[in-house]
Amino acid sequence: MLDLAILGGSISGITAAIYGKRRNLNLKVIAPEVGGEIATTTDIENWPGENSISGFDFSKKTHNQPDYNKVNFDLGYAVTIIEKITGGFSLTIKNLTGEEKTEETRAILVATGARPRHLNIEGEKEFFHKGVTYCATCDAPLFRNKITAVIGGGNSALTSALMLAEIASQVYILNVNPEFRGEHVLIDKVKNHPKINILSEVRTQKITGEKMVQALEYLDKDGATQTLLVQGIFVNIGLEANAGFIDLVEKNKCGEIVTDRAGRTNVPGIFAAGDVTDVPYKQIVIAAGMGCSATLAAIDYLNQK
Repeated sequence: MLDLAILGGSISGITAAIYGKRRNLNLKVIAPEVGGEIATTTDIENWPGENSISGFDFSKKTHNQPDYNKVNFDLGYAVTIIEKITGGFSLTIKNLTGEEKTEETRAILVATGARPRHLNIEGEKEFFHKGVTYCATCDAPLFRNKITAVIGGGNSALTSALMLAEIASQVYILNVNPEFRGEHVLIDKVKNHPKINILSEVRTQKITGEKMVQALEYLDKDGATQTLLVQGIFVNIGLEANAGFIDLVEKNKCGEIVTDRAGRTNVPGIFAAGDVTDVPYKQIVIAAGMGCSATLAAIDYLNQK
């Protein structure tokens, strides 16, 4: 039986594995791949010690350290079922070919991250990282003095628009509803910012361009097709936590795993870290710190057992 099964190979899971091995735990990382959403990021410029690094290179470097610490991996696998057993938990894991196997563990750390909700419109996939992005905190500096559009009506869209307004030459925010759903202080700031143009009751239809994004097509409230010339499109319509495989723990209304400050869930022996949790800010430095905290909490739990 493992001491700790770490589910997920992004920064929170990798940090957890490093700390766990340094405490001599018998652990394994179970993940479809190393890197997660980070591996698809064009440039990372907010990680201490790296002025700028591609998501692919960052993921490669984060994989090297677990190798150095002789961390055991089950790559290409994802957990499909978690069951309580005497002394811990049983995990059913499956790979892309449908092959199944089981692992038994005394404790679990869920670090499976989250994925952005997509518009599912023409051009969105083709222009991902070619003008289409889902994180203003990560990518806003790449659009300095450019015309940008933010799609969404909640706090994340409002915050993105305000952030971009300090960097871009002009910002459009497209909301499918008549009114925004965010905090009033953010709404007031967006409405009163001279660089932000609000388009309400509109539905995005298509993203176009050649090598990079050049325009966004949408239907206005009268049903007429309009074209907006932009160089960057920020899609902020929410995140989906990758937690659908686990029903044992408490989740909030967004499907995120609820944890305390140390990463403990409501189920003894199950811990969670990073973007899969209800942490309000989804950033790699925060996810790494949560992976450390949750592992130390798991070690305390195992010591008490």
